[in-house]
Amino acid sequence: MKGKTLLHRLQYWGYSTGLLRTIWRMIVPARLRKRIAKISTDNDHRARLKALTKMVAGDIENNTIDFDKAQEVLRFLKTDKIGLQSPDFIKLWFKDGRLDINGAFLPDITCDAAILNGIGLMFADTFLFHVFYKDNYQKKFVERLERTMVDGPNGYVDGDFDVSVKAGDTVIDAGAYIGDFGAYAAAKGAVTYAFEPSSAIYNILIKTSALNGNKIIPVQKGLSDFDGDIELFSDFGSGDGGDTIVSQFDDIKSFANSEKIPVTTLDKFAEEENLKRIDFIKADIEGAERNMLTGAKRVLKEFAPKLAICTYHLPDDPEVLEKLILEANPKYKVRQGPNKLYACVC
Repeated sequence: MKGKTLLHRLQYWGYSTGLLRTIWRMIVPARLRKRIAKISTDNDHRARLKALTKMVAGDIENNTIDFDKAQEVLRFLKTDKIGLQSPDFIKLWFKDGRLDINGAFLPDITCDAAILNGIGLMFADTFLFHVFYKDNYQKKFVERLERTMVDGPNGYVDGDFDVSVKAGDTVIDAGAYIGDFGAYAAAKGAVTYAFEPSSAIYNILIKTSALNGNKIIPVQKGLSDFDGDIELFSDFGSGDGGDTIVSQFDDIKSFANSEKIPVTTLDKFAEEENLKRIDFIKADIEGAERNMLTGAKRVLKEFAPKLAICTYHLPDDPEVLEKLILEANPKYKVRQGPNKLYACVC
């Protein structure tokens, strides 16, 4: 725990063991537990984005990377105090009533406070490599930058181990949000089935789909290990976080909103849609990644898609998710990053 803030230590002590977790939950109210976690997370995100901003600015200044808006971006990063975290940063790509991020189109979100609150994280995870590093997901670049990113890039290449979106791919985006990854995949020439169950966010996803030549197919469902309905707990618009269906989170009752949503398995969806191939799966679904993989055993075995799966929502995610992948298809090779695993059959 060296170098961690007091809030990080409090959170760690509260969740590191079963006994301490029980005591933590007994003496600290849910709202306060959540507030401590949020402040700790926000501080961590700010620190990461500050470090990432410095690295990117340095790469531009040293001509390590070059792109159309390089000097404009460099001037912004050097003059704006919070750089990538600034809502004004995304406006550099505003054109003709939409955002054009190197051919990935998003609707005008510059007046949406709830979206702009996390714009730095979205840009870093989805578009950083696309814009600044020309989609070069080589190991040397990813390993240099991923520790300053929150989720990590959606690609990793090391020789024959190639987890990246290609032209012609059929992509599954579990936790599509406003469709940023789908827009990126569309710019690469792929078609994405974008799963986003939240009704508030889904309306933005539809707009993103229309802007990208309908290469994004919105699906207002969650992906899980069964077919039916489930409660979605949400803090969208409150400034406190995202959405989850994982009811075992300690602070689930402190979420601001909830709604009943349909969920299905990826195996059933692929069968119903008569999909002949699935080439890539990106998943960031707030702790439900294990449920999604459990419901995708046939897809993993028959189609062997490349995988970029978040592993930081639950403490045992790295071990559990890798085990599920290998049980479904032992031919997979898995690479664990700080917050995301990459897997492919290669």
